Amino acid sequence: MPVLLDISDNVAVTSDHVRTLMYETVEDLEGAMFGRNRIKIDYFPDKYDRGGKIIDQDEFFAMFYRNLAADAIFGGKLDYAYRLLNKSLTLAPDYEPAINMQAVVLRKLGDLKSAEKLYRYGLEVADNKISLLSNYHFLLRLQGRTEQANRIKEQLLELDDQSPYAWYLQAVDAMSQQDYQSAKIYLNKFLKNTHYFHKAYYDLAKVQVKLGEHELAEKSLALALTYSSSNKDQNLYKAKMDWLTAYEYKD
Repeated sequence: MPVLLDISDNVAVTSDHVRTLMYETVEDLEGAMFGRNRIKIDYFPDKYDRGGKIIDQDEFFAMFYRNLAADAIFGGKLDYAYRLLNKSLTLAPDYEPAINMQAVVLRKLGDLKSAEKLYRYGLEVADNKISLLSNYHFLLRLQGRTEQANRIKEQLLELDDQSPYAWYLQAVDAMSQQDYQSAKIYLNKFLKNTHYFHKAYYDLAKVQVKLGEHELAEKSLALALTYSSSNKDQNLYKAKMDWLTAYEYKD
């Protein structure tokens, strides 16, 4: 499963990789077959790893082209990113990350109609819909199509999806819109499956303060402190806890 590394400027940076199992081949009268002995190859093992689905060779190479496209997007080479994502989708037409990313590229290129068609296609074929719904909601809101955007938002709020990092983007967006109740829902969905991301507890504490839930905010800050490792972050969370305590004392 993807691991969230960082979020900035409404872009989530995640790490996902393929774990390979190599089996010993055994010869019998009918030819070669897989034996019981195997070796697991994992170049980036992590204590937060969770196994995902089994993928075939086409999806593996679709992931490769998607990664190249991500580099192209960060480098401002949108046309090149579009071509790389075309290659990815040629290999795996139902590969949701490439569908979503290509729709984002189309939006950035100004082709909003094609982007919307791609979002609709993705929602029909993909198992994981959160990123598609999130970015489709943004596209509709960008066009001033408030009623349709609200319907997509309702689907997001009701969605039970274990791909967590997109929930955090939704929360950041809701906070920027001062929609703190929705932000609280999104952050709790995110933390349900990504309990190690201390910054999310800090954001949850800020939301809870806005909603007047000061005791819950203190608990969230305590969790942020538990999962943080840098002195800078820990000092920030301690300072905010002291501020909350002083606020409650004055109140």
